[in-house]
Amino acid sequence: MIGEWNALAIAAVAVVGYLIGNMQTALIISRLRFRDDVRLYGSGNAGTTNMIRVYGKNYGLLTFLGDAGKCVAGFFIGRLLGGWIGINATDPAVSVLLGGYIASACVVLGHCYPVLFQFRGGKGAASAYAMTWCLCWQAALVSTIIAIVIFLIWKRVSLVSILTAISYLIGTYIVWATGNADRYLLFFVAPVVLLLLIRHKDNIKRLLRGEEKAISSGDKH
Repeated sequence: MIGEWNALAIAAVAVVGYLIGNMQTALIISRLRFRDDVRLYGSGNAGTTNMIRVYGKNYGLLTFLGDAGKCVAGFFIGRLLGGWIGINATDPAVSVLLGGYIASACVVLGHCYPVLFQFRGGKGAASAYAMTWCLCWQAALVSTIIAIVIFLIWKRVSLVSILTAISYLIGTYIVWATGNADRYLLFFVAPVVLLLLIRHKDNIKRLLRGEEKAISSGDKH
């Protein structure tokens, strides 16, 4: 035990979330449907954007739904397991909440760096997007509107992911600062946003150089 928190339970929730994140939708689709590995093409990432570029919009959409869905699943499984986190806590609801926070954050981490797939996963945008709705829907709604506007104007998915992540962090801070969010929220949102920016570092460089390409749909199948 660490104070009121059960360290073993926290570790268990984190591992469960991480392993759920290891389920790479892009790799599952590319291997089962095409007997191929999407990481061999395009950007080399196992994510929505690369699936669109390599196999087309329909498979990109399936990838997005799968990667977003696993984060939602991780969030609710984390909440179910969260009751074990704070055995001596005065407010059991806090333990449940932390379970969801920890698991969903670890789903994103597992998606980006999956041990089952040589640590070569996607960039985490779809899973992180689902996490935003689970953790703070008010900020998620605003960032979604911003994302739509950005995409309609510039057609750069990477720019959408980057600016949406930043706007979500700002929105979450505002919700938190006004007392409408749990005190632990920013401790989980900020690292995930930082991870997303790190995973998009090459995209940021290309955007600054004006070399980032607009999204295009491939047709390898």
